[in-house]
Amino acid sequence: MTKTQREKLLALPDREDETVRYHSLTSDDLAAIAQSRMPETRLGYALQLCCLRYPGRYLRRGEFLPGIMLDHIAEQVGADAEAISLFARRGATRYEQLAAIKQRHGFRDFTRPTRAELAAWAEREAVGLTDGRVLLDRLIERMRAEQIIIPGISVVERMAAAAMHAADAAVVAEINSLLSDAQRLQLDALLSDKIHVRQSRLSWLREPPSRVGGRPLLELLDKLTLVRTIGGDVVVSRPGLGPRMAQMAKEGSLYTAQAFQQMGPARRHTIMMATLSELGIALTDGALTMFQSLVGRANLRARKRLEETIAASAEQGRTRLTRIADVLDALVRTARKDGDIKAAVTAIAALDVVEADAAIIRRTIRPGRPDVLGELSHEHRVFKQIGARLLASFTFEGRRASQPLLSAATVLRDLGGDWRKSLPASLPLGHIERRWYRHVFKEGSVDRTYYELVTFFALSNALASGDVWVPTSRIHRSLDTLLTPASPATNLPPSRLPTVPVVGAETYIEARAAELDAALLATARGLSGKDVAMFTGGKLRFPKEQKDNEAEGAGAVSAAIYRLMPRVRITDMLDQVDRWTGFTSQFGHVSTSLPPDNIRAFMATLIAEATNLGLSRMAEISGAGSRRALLRMQTWHMREDTFRAALAGLTDAIHAEPLSAWFGEGWRASADGQAFYLGGPGEAGGAVNAHYGRDPIVKIYTTITDRYAPLHQKVIAGTAGEAIHSLDGILGHESSVNVAALHVDGGGASDIVFAVMHLLGLSFEPRIPRLSDRKLYAFEPKARYGPLAPLFGHRLDAGLIRTHWEDVQRIIQALRNRVVTPSLILKKLSAYRQQNSLAAALREIGRIERTLFTLRWFEDPELRRLVTAELNKGEAKNSLSRAVAFHRLGRFRDRGHENQASRAAALNLVTAAIILFNCRYLGRVVESMRRRGTAFDERIIPQLSPLGWDHINITGDYVWSDHLMVDGEGFLPLRIDAS
Repeated sequence: MTKTQREKLLALPDREDETVRYHSLTSDDLAAIAQSRMPETRLGYALQLCCLRYPGRYLRRGEFLPGIMLDHIAEQVGADAEAISLFARRGATRYEQLAAIKQRHGFRDFTRPTRAELAAWAEREAVGLTDGRVLLDRLIERMRAEQIIIPGISVVERMAAAAMHAADAAVVAEINSLLSDAQRLQLDALLSDKIHVRQSRLSWLREPPSRVGGRPLLELLDKLTLVRTIGGDVVVSRPGLGPRMAQMAKEGSLYTAQAFQQMGPARRHTIMMATLSELGIALTDGALTMFQSLVGRANLRARKRLEETIAASAEQGRTRLTRIADVLDALVRTARKDGDIKAAVTAIAALDVVEADAAIIRRTIRPGRPDVLGELSHEHRVFKQIGARLLASFTFEGRRASQPLLSAATVLRDLGGDWRKSLPASLPLGHIERRWYRHVFKEGSVDRTYYELVTFFALSNALASGDVWVPTSRIHRSLDTLLTPASPATNLPPSRLPTVPVVGAETYIEARAAELDAALLATARGLSGKDVAMFTGGKLRFPKEQKDNEAEGAGAVSAAIYRLMPRVRITDMLDQVDRWTGFTSQFGHVSTSLPPDNIRAFMATLIAEATNLGLSRMAEISGAGSRRALLRMQTWHMREDTFRAALAGLTDAIHAEPLSAWFGEGWRASADGQAFYLGGPGEAGGAVNAHYGRDPIVKIYTTITDRYAPLHQKVIAGTAGEAIHSLDGILGHESSVNVAALHVDGGGASDIVFAVMHLLGLSFEPRIPRLSDRKLYAFEPKARYGPLAPLFGHRLDAGLIRTHWEDVQRIIQALRNRVVTPSLILKKLSAYRQQNSLAAALREIGRIERTLFTLRWFEDPELRRLVTAELNKGEAKNSLSRAVAFHRLGRFRDRGHENQASRAAALNLVTAAIILFNCRYLGRVVESMRRRGTAFDERIIPQLSPLGWDHINITGDYVWSDHLMVDGEGFLPLRIDAS
């Protein structure tokens, strides 16, 4: 632990709530204290007693006592706090009182038998833990509960460390004893067998697929088969070892084959089994996700082919129709003259050409709209290649309504892809939607090509919605499993959501129905007083906000203030921020939890990731270490959990800056996605979003507070809806910020998202595109609302909400307790078919909230301005991110999602450091201007932004200054004198 962490563990309480909680004396305590005659001895007795209870140690000679603690205890014993100075001089009295306190109140010293007893308890407790600091906290709590006086913190720390090591050895021995000799040989073969000269079989197993396709999917299934053959997909162990096995899997994912070979056999085999267990889950998720991608790609290609056919037909149609018209004219003329019809036709065009024209015209004038399903037969080849193998590799389970689909999948699995076998007579058909009928049923029989296609497409949709699941998957688990808390419970801190009282369905419906009815009536009555342009064509109109001239004036003042900021390299800037916050100490080693031993090498790695420069180039120009030294920092210290903890520290530091309070109240947040193009090996993992051009992209979806502090970031697909991921940031951050309102752009702001946000107690205020085209909803008949009647959809179904209220509350409770990732459950709920009643109930709740929000948006121009201003902060932060990640044309070249996530986390952390640096120095500039009497309008301060970067050298100069010119407080000099 760091020095600060050690001091905090056994620190005296310095907050009023802690002092009252731990240092309130009982009547028995006061009776014992009253036996001392002098005020100073009564106060000394009480202080020593309270200190032994909490933090559980002796009061040290000459120790500084927090004023709140001293005053609280002195008040209870009827003594003046100043009397403590007299007691401090009486050493003999102090020791006499300690002996009396131990005897009367049952406190025990830390003896050898006590130590052995605690060590045995700690070893048992450590088996289910992976963080030694958690064990240390529990050990200290145990000693307090047992009234064992805590010795020096280093003694307890060594006990916790010894217990963690002993537990690790015990788990290794237990798992290793379960392995057969054959399994051990297979595990060693993964290290020694080579796919080719430079790649071990273990490396091949862990290699991410290079692209989406039939062969890559079959390769994933080959890998999964190998893992299952060894038995790594299921590690048999007693309950309680889950966290320890997960930690070993995390370590194993980073070890090379050579590193494994250097371990002892028992530890090597145990870690490899844990790694293969986790790898089996990842391969299952990867295979199912790629299958869904193949379905999506097939649909996209068929749609594109249909569009091309229609376009080609339109271009050639005029010529073809003209030719057919000429043929018809010739036929009429020849028929009237009883001439040679064949000669008349062939004089215009060959009979084959006329026949082809007729066939094309018939195809283009088929009844109904153009059907993309008719083009899917060209995509069957890939499903013929992978279908039977995929179905045989997994056990699919589902709801009762999905049984026809599961039966159809079983039929195709049993056929094994052998087209010499005929389809059985009793074929499951209940999963086929009506739009597929004319393709599946042809001439009284079932077309096998389309039967397989409809089954695979239905299976993909059912996996997405949760109607069908795979028990061995993490992403595609059943809804019940997703909502069930893990056992043992995780050590995640509680979510920081607003407290919402739990009410019954009837109470909720009555309250929301009354509020909705009142809001709709008020809006309907108020239309006559509105500008006519705000309600025309049977739609509510939302005028664009006027440009803020005051903000334009603030830009000039902001530029002038930024000119006074100190100029600094990005390296020295990060060094200063680390001295303020110690964020690098959060990047513990995956095995030892120790912080990086070479801070400059670590920071060089962080900058290389954030700026997209790459480790090789950074090693060449920074002098902070070799490429391998930087790679070690990246491999062993940079993980999702360490980035999250470090970002939380910077977020809290930004909110603690006095200047940041000018930017917002601290309880609002906004989320926005930023597209990053992919290049090189990374292109295969991206998706093409037509909004951003033809190149593949990924998005970094970032949540920031109204004080510009980044809370969270997540890499999502380039075509993914965004709003379902916004809750990941609100529930997934570790800072002390309590968010109560969330603003997002319109992408993905569905009715289900509205429902979940409201039930979690969040005020959800998105900027929805084409809001005037959205329907309003009410429990009452729409005629009740007069001129608003044309805007309404169906009446809200209160019965549906009542029926599923308990299920809805279960989902909300799981989200509050961080049992499931919000985006995962929201994605499944949003993908449910309309007939799924739980999803339908959530949509009804969401329609209530969206209608209320629409009315607020219509009535309140201040809300429209506020939401726009908050979203502009996120867009401005995106500009800073783009400026930081500028190397290699700003294109991510990472192949795997994990590598892209690490780069995104590094980028977010560095931008947070820049924001904190700017907040602190902008505050110093403003204070300096005030002291000097420089005239400026302080109303401009909220218009400032801590997102400037011109004064920070981000590009190319990646060396550290050994001797920075700083003042007595450690700050760089401002450029006020120079200006």
